[in-house]
Amino acid sequence: MAFTTITVTGTFLTAGGSAASGNITFVASATMTDSASNQTVSPTLVTGTLNGSGVLSVALTATDDSTTQPTGVTYEVTENVTGAGQNKYNIEVPASSPGGTLDLADITPAVTPITSYSYATQAYVNTLTSGWTPEGYTASELAFAATSELASTDVQAAIVEVRSKSKYTHTQQTPATTWSITHNLAFRPNVAVVDTSDTLCYGDIDYTSDNALTVTFAQSFGGKAYLS
Repeated sequence: MAFTTITVTGTFLTAGGSAASGNITFVASATMTDSASNQTVSPTLVTGTLNGSGVLSVALTATDDSTTQPTGVTYEVTENVTGAGQNKYNIEVPASSPGGTLDLADITPAVTPITSYSYATQAYVNTLTSGWTPEGYTASELAFAATSELASTDVQAAIVEVRSKSKYTHTQQTPATTWSITHNLAFRPNVAVVDTSDTLCYGDIDYTSDNALTVTFAQSFGGKAYLS
């Protein structure tokens, strides 16, 4: 059998109830192959633009046809709605969707959203503290006692220290389909993977703990994973 094509739809409204504008993008987590038809679907970015009624309609390849490999492929969905914060989640697209149609409002994300962390910049801290005294204070002049987690004793040094502790780069020297990464960040980070040509690649991420994860790909390759 060949791949099944499913029409994914959605209706987006503003907080006031009027039709929203913007676009929704979809990209598969891995290349899908069909052993029966000898066809391949690459993880190409698919963009659906909301029409004047805030309605989306795009055609996507089902992720679970009986002859499709690998299993467990999902689509990363990015909602870019005008005036709203960007929303990302992953979905499966079942071949058995009723009438060949799947509405985003009826889907439970396949992966729990990852918590994002934001940290203050030096300029932001300086702006907030400039009115505390007539002469003002800068981030490097605001002192505090070191803690068990931070060795820094002023705000600016703490900003730099937190930044260094909230990111990790993994280099995969030997090509492999599964990358095992121990990052010791003490949280579940966002992951961006590139090959040796700095081309962005997509895989299935499994958070084995708050300090380690694996990324599984359809094909073996080497490169780098950027965690933050």
